[in-house]
Amino acid sequence: MKLCFDGIAIRQSPSNRNTNKRLRINSLCVCTLLILIGSIAIFWGIKDVNAQSSSSFKIVVLVQNTGNLDEHGALHVAIDGSRNPQTLSGIIFPGLQTSSFTFEFPSAEVPVGKGFTAEVIYGDDDIKRVSGANSVANAPETVTLLIP
Repeated sequence: MKLCFDGIAIRQSPSNRNTNKRLRINSLCVCTLLILIGSIAIFWGIKDVNAQSSSSFKIVVLVQNTGNLDEHGALHVAIDGSRNPQTLSGIIFPGLQTSSFTFEFPSAEVPVGKGFTAEVIYGDDDIKRVSGANSVANAPETVTLLIP
């Protein structure tokens, strides 16, 4: 004798029970497949976000103050043909020391061969400027500005 506590097995024929069982198994397979596809899509989305954040062009600006006195000023870095230069102001350049500053731009804005200009403004509006170009993909460029 088969015990049944929910009463469903008594009312259904054997063929209906097999059909319900198949539907449950199919539903479980579909849900598992959807969860797997969603997990893969999320993983690829995170991978793309990380790839975008690492694709930047860096310019390292070294400001060497060869004088005995500290100088106050600002740095500007602009990509040739771009309308959005990056600026750092209120910087102190210590006497007899070299300071390093890194500027980042999207790689799409600065293909290999594209030029840029870095300038330091210090003291009573004294300006020192240097130009460069993106010479190697995925490698930072370094420029040096001397403050006498």
